[in-house]
Amino acid sequence: MNNKRNYACRITTDLVYKGYDTVVMENEVFRLTMLPGKGSDVIELLHKPTDTDFCWMTQLGLRKREALFTAFQQQYEGGWQEILPHLSGKHQFQGISMEAYGEVSLTEWSYSILKDTPEEITVCFTNRLRTMPLVIEKMVTLVTGAPGFQIYERVTNESIARIFADWGHHITFGTPFLTPGTSIELPVNRPPFIVPEFGSPGGFESLKVDHGAYRLMRPDGIGAQISWDAEKWPHLWFWRDFGGDTSPPYYGRHFNVGLEMFTSPPASGLQESIDRGTAMKWEAHETVSAHLQFTVLHEDLARIDK
Repeated sequence: MNNKRNYACRITTDLVYKGYDTVVMENEVFRLTMLPGKGSDVIELLHKPTDTDFCWMTQLGLRKREALFTAFQQQYEGGWQEILPHLSGKHQFQGISMEAYGEVSLTEWSYSILKDTPEEITVCFTNRLRTMPLVIEKMVTLVTGAPGFQIYERVTNESIARIFADWGHHITFGTPFLTPGTSIELPVNRPPFIVPEFGSPGGFESLKVDHGAYRLMRPDGIGAQISWDAEKWPHLWFWRDFGGDTSPPYYGRHFNVGLEMFTSPPASGLQESIDRGTAMKWEAHETVSAHLQFTVLHEDLARIDK
């Protein structure tokens, strides 16, 4: 589809960026760019009035597919990935080879336009898994004038078997948006985390959330909030790299945080999540739904509704 409308809500689909099919969804104040050709990755979260892109990219950025480099980390450009059906490194599960962090972040998604009006646009991105009889459908919606977007998702078991899987969103924020002094309000009962200076030590925590929302606010009053279905994704992985660690894979070159909502805490493999009772379960032909929202914030907006 080649929509010529260049005002209010609009969708551009006839694009290829660095070899990947690309979908751009935007309105008067916000632009979202996604790659159905690569995991439905989000590679742009642009707030137009302040020219702020909240989407962090690595030093290497997005690269074309190469046969020699196919693993998640080798293809990782930063940004935002969907993760399914597991959250761990490459391993065997019930005799099936599971690629690192699940296949949907590495494979192509199909997409269709569900709604296309000046007031509202919705695109449905779909991936039918190879390793399990699951199909995921992700509906992304922008409405006119809104500084952000909504996601409504459903994952369906297309078999008569009982299926277990882990699921969630691998979201990162970094430079140029992220700066020292940025306050990160986490969905747990403790004071906000304040981003330190470049060269500071990083770290990792797996948090069981009290509610499904966090926000980042820079000292200049520009920020972002993500809210989600905490019943489905009750664990937040909070990892930090502030350039103080010179080991692989980043060698002290990055300044970023990961704030990622998942079904489970880290595990050695999917079986570990199943054994401790945190993996999601689908009965025969069952559908599980979840939702998520990204919103640009300004200093005068209310604090997260707890």
